Amino acid sequence: MKIIWSQIQPRMPRMISAHRGVAIVFATALLAACSTPTGVKFTPSPTDVQSIEPVLVATSRSPMQNADYSGDRDAKLHLASYQVSIPKSHKVGQIEWPRNKPDPKRHFAVASVDPFDDPKAYQARLGTMAAEASAKLENAPRSAALFVHGYNTDFSESLYRAAQLRHDFDLAMPLTLFSWPSAGEAGLYIYDRDSVKTSRDQLASVIKLMASSQLDDIVLIAHSLGSELLMETLRQIALANHGALPSKIHSIILISPDLDIDVFNAQLSAIKVLPREFAIFASQKDRALQLSSFLAGDRNRVGNNIDETKIRREGITVIDVSEFTGGDGMNHMTAVTSPSLVALLKGMTASNQQVFLNAPGQTQTFSDVVVDTATLPLTLVVKTTSAILNQ
Repeated sequence: MKIIWSQIQPRMPRMISAHRGVAIVFATALLAACSTPTGVKFTPSPTDVQSIEPVLVATSRSPMQNADYSGDRDAKLHLASYQVSIPKSHKVGQIEWPRNKPDPKRHFAVASVDPFDDPKAYQARLGTMAAEASAKLENAPRSAALFVHGYNTDFSESLYRAAQLRHDFDLAMPLTLFSWPSAGEAGLYIYDRDSVKTSRDQLASVIKLMASSQLDDIVLIAHSLGSELLMETLRQIALANHGALPSKIHSIILISPDLDIDVFNAQLSAIKVLPREFAIFASQKDRALQLSSFLAGDRNRVGNNIDETKIRREGITVIDVSEFTGGDGMNHMTAVTSPSLVALLKGMTASNQQVFLNAPGQTQTFSDVVVDTATLPLTLVVKTTSAILNQ
């Protein structure tokens, strides 16, 4: 693996052309063509499967029948525990979707669901799962991760994506999915952006529940438009606490963030001290962010910007994965759908207890571990804001 760093000269925004509307319609149709089947599918007590992954769920969506949720907004925060079965035929980075009734040997499916009556029940389950994982890992820190999905994602896709992430990365720590009310339709981008604004308080509540539980460390992971939701929520928490975030937040991972760089810098300015680990996965080949940049007047999003000098905070690792190909067709989820990149990210934490989380006593940073274990025959560009990495 070759490690390089480089800088890109910033581009000036172009004037919006008369043909932009036609291009938007075409691009939206392209995104819609990549849509996946929807709806939670149950297969009670599945047998002959690869694994059953527990996923804790917090959602601001309106509930439907059969433990499914719609794209409608709900002021109430719903909490539950889902068991998702992974088929034996599963390929790394993929979600094997059923068209009708799922076959557990070939498709993702929900084995069971356990709603929580109150937040304390969620906290208790979270604490128990973290303690069990800690015991298996020779009393490592009691850690947990929170995953915030992106744009154009219905509830079933967010649930199965969380299960895929947990399975493919061999996550030992419990994973909570925050599923906000995305419409799950490519043409409703503005609706999704508005849903981000309505979900900040609920996401803040989940982060506070995790921080006030028996956990030692929290890893926050967000994808695409979910990165804006996460950063807006962290800004909101910081402003209410004299610039401070909960001390248990150990790491922040933004995957293909659909977020304006100026907005990102403004959000960062509200936070006095960032968590020890802060990483951004970016790609110049991200077609979804190319469209988002186009709609914004050709201004780069954080997720397709590889010029770390535009980020006005020290210590943030920018990882350019442009040479990797994602399994989603748009290169918008490369970090979690590219088998080779998943293998790298798993390998770089081989000496650690958890993905994206250093073991007790280790002094290496996230970027150090990437550099030390980069062995694939691809170029991975790794840069740290206001610092240059040494090989």
